[in-house]
Amino acid sequence: MRALAITIFFLIPACLPSQQNIVNITANLKADNAFLDSTYQKISGDTISLQRFLSLSQKNKNKTAESFFLNKLGVFYRNKSNYSRAFDLHQKALEIAEDTKNVEQTIISQNLLGVVFRRRDDIIPAIKYHQKALELAESVKHPNETILRNIAISCNSLGNVYLTMNQLDDALEYFRRSLGIEEKINNQLGLAINHQNIGGIFEKKNDLETALKNYRKSLFYNKRIHSKLGELICNNSIGGIYLKQGRLAEAEKYILPTIKESEEIQDDFYTALSYINTGWLFMLQNKSKAKSTILKGLKISKKNNFTSSTIDACELLSKLYQKENKVDSALIFYKIFATEKEKLNSENTFKSINELKNKYILEKRKNEINELREAKEEMMIKMNSTKLIFYVSLIVIIMGIIFYYFMSRQKQLRQERKMLLMEQDLIRLQMNPHFIFNALNSIKSYIVKNDTENSVYYLNKFAKIFRNVLTGIQQKETTLKKELENVENYLSIENMRFGGTIDYTIEIDESINTEAVKVPAFLLQVFVENAIWHGLAIKKDEKKLNIKISRSNSKISIEIQDNGIGRKKSEEINNTNPSRKESQGILISERRLESFYAKEYSLKILDLVDDQNRATGTFVQLKIPQ
Repeated sequence: MRALAITIFFLIPACLPSQQNIVNITANLKADNAFLDSTYQKISGDTISLQRFLSLSQKNKNKTAESFFLNKLGVFYRNKSNYSRAFDLHQKALEIAEDTKNVEQTIISQNLLGVVFRRRDDIIPAIKYHQKALELAESVKHPNETILRNIAISCNSLGNVYLTMNQLDDALEYFRRSLGIEEKINNQLGLAINHQNIGGIFEKKNDLETALKNYRKSLFYNKRIHSKLGELICNNSIGGIYLKQGRLAEAEKYILPTIKESEEIQDDFYTALSYINTGWLFMLQNKSKAKSTILKGLKISKKNNFTSSTIDACELLSKLYQKENKVDSALIFYKIFATEKEKLNSENTFKSINELKNKYILEKRKNEINELREAKEEMMIKMNSTKLIFYVSLIVIIMGIIFYYFMSRQKQLRQERKMLLMEQDLIRLQMNPHFIFNALNSIKSYIVKNDTENSVYYLNKFAKIFRNVLTGIQQKETTLKKELENVENYLSIENMRFGGTIDYTIEIDESINTEAVKVPAFLLQVFVENAIWHGLAIKKDEKKLNIKISRSNSKISIEIQDNGIGRKKSEEINNTNPSRKESQGILISERRLESFYAKEYSLKILDLVDDQNRATGTFVQLKIPQ
């Protein structure tokens, strides 16, 4: 709606929307000050259009728009120095805003009334209205850009009042606060005005270079936004600095055009200022028209009750007549100068200003206390809410932990069950009935032969194997040393059955501490048993088996190599699929390795062949962490 209204408005010739469009816009009861200002800013100087919009706002019972257009008309008459008419319009706008409890329009109207009184150097009511506007604006918890701008306007106007009263530190504090807000919202006009005002403070402090620097910044922003009034004010200020520095040629460039510019704008306040500054320039240049120029400025000031301009004009005329040795005339103007200045800076005025200042500070402190109280109450509510959230969260977390524990426990139990089944399978492999039967028969043959030494030797070996198997039921891991002992016992028993035809060796790197290396129990026996029964048992000529333990980078390498017939040939001979035990044993071993070492191990099983691709044995390489 807003974008459509603005688009319609700018497409109508002469910046005037049609009757129907006007009705639609003024009937928009949701329109705020920012929307109205952006829509109608181009007709601010057209009183006929403003009156027309005002009538339509009243007809549509749009109090926000009515207050807005009253203030627009008030600004127009204020800039034409018709302060009584401006006051009436702003006062009516304020009454409507207060009746409808429109905070934005109330703040705007109060500020505009303050500006009217400030222009007339009526200090006390100016401060009252600006402080009211500031207090109300500061009470808004989440101010929009319009509210922020009016806080800046209040601070700027109060700064100007204190500047007029020569209370420079108070003025500078307000100007800097206003400047900070204008920078935040990037209001170019506000930046121009505040740099101008800050320059005025440093001029009064006689820091002319700092003053000139701020005036030039103000001129820069005014040129950027094409503000003729702003450029006029800056030209007067910069020219005034050059006059004080005695740089008359430079001052002339800035000051001489100001009378014509101010008369075109038709603002008596700045017209009076331009005549006075031009007269000052002529006086320093010893030109005869200095007196008449200053008198014109004085006449406009008195007509409009511009106290500060009257003071400046009378001071210059007193000096001019004194320079001409016209003592009586000089004394007359000096008395007017002194009387007006005393009136402006009277004790009662200062007392009233201080009372207003203290009242504002007191009200601000009360508001701060109330805000702190409200903040405390909100904090207590938040704390109670936070406590509730905390306890609920704690319960959820505890339930989550319990759930996670049960899930983890279930997973752990499933893993343990899986391991138990693997261990049982492994034990069944180790407790092979054929192995036990054959081993005992071989030992019995030694007993029958009355070979006591061998029968005792192999019986001890068998007993150790049997003991290790039974112990392994309870132990999941063992040392590499014990595992190798178990393998050696197993090889001894099996070799006994083969009549000692298996030539086996176990080589261990001396740098390896086999007692410190942990391995799953019965891990190596599976691979050794496969090498014998599926490689060497069927072979008729020499049978060799070599076990080698060495270091390989940061790991322990266990290599088991036989010169048997190979896995493929073994499968061909055993048509009843005897590899099932081999496959099952290796599969169980791989699962145990993964469970024990995670991903930190590697296992390779290779079939060895000669140049003619004939099987020459099997090679197993297992690498485990140290």
